[in-house]
Amino acid sequence: MSLLKDTAAEDRPGSRGKDSLGCSTAELLVDQAAFSRDMVFRRKTASGNFRNHVQTPASDRGLLIGVSLTNGHHRRVREANRPRNQTFDRGDIYIRDFSSSYEAEFNGSFDFFLIELDKGFLDHAETYTGQVARQDLDRLLGARDDVLENLARALLPALACPDGTDALYLEQMETVIASHLLRRHAHERSDASPVRPLTPPAILRALEMLADRSEGQASMSGIARELNLPRNHFFSAFRNATGVTPYQWLLNQRLENARRLLLRSDLSLADIALSCGFSDQSHFTRIFRRAEGMPPGRWRQRVR
Repeated sequence: MSLLKDTAAEDRPGSRGKDSLGCSTAELLVDQAAFSRDMVFRRKTASGNFRNHVQTPASDRGLLIGVSLTNGHHRRVREANRPRNQTFDRGDIYIRDFSSSYEAEFNGSFDFFLIELDKGFLDHAETYTGQVARQDLDRLLGARDDVLENLARALLPALACPDGTDALYLEQMETVIASHLLRRHAHERSDASPVRPLTPPAILRALEMLADRSEGQASMSGIARELNLPRNHFFSAFRNATGVTPYQWLLNQRLENARRLLLRSDLSLADIALSCGFSDQSHFTRIFRRAEGMPPGRWRQRVR
């Protein structure tokens, strides 16, 4: 189960006013986090003449990836006693290792999407790519990655509105991001093997597990284990077989059930939302409006 929330107490270690990344939290405009199996997603934003000295000692936490969402952020970085001045524009990224001590002087406003990879991430990287894990990810400072920026932006609504985010969507995005990082920024790149198609019984079982709410929150990891496949292999094979991702398929089923109840019952919108698997009425209304171009109440009036 994934957990979405504003930055938690462990990111605010007392009177020092520093989060777990060494950043002063007092002047941050945005400070949000989402926790998943192998990753922590964060957004940190500051405006104006923001000045901050960040310092983190060496540790075994894993890797940190930063994606700049705006232009013109300046910082002076000292990592492993090597100083460097760096300007980040929109789409620029860095990948750094927590095992090296890190210092940086922030100068001016910034808006960063951060991805913290668990230290065991590379040990089971093959679950994302369907291949033997590479040795490591490249360490980068200021490299351009438009794909990762777009993936980061797709997750911003989840950070801003955690109650309206489906855990399956977060897991799906984690899978896509991990696959991209491993194929784009890993050592010893190699061509991916073809995705083996799902058999009809495997497709049926996957659909049953997605639809069966008695099994709890749908999980790509759990379905992939049931089918004896790496998670990313299942994701790609499912999309090839159905034309949609697992999350999109589940969302379509929820919307179809909601349309049926809107048409044939007098249940309130709140009751329909909960019975169809949406977190609340506002989440249901937002998703329904995106699909139909109008809120569910107006759609019900038109079709009746």
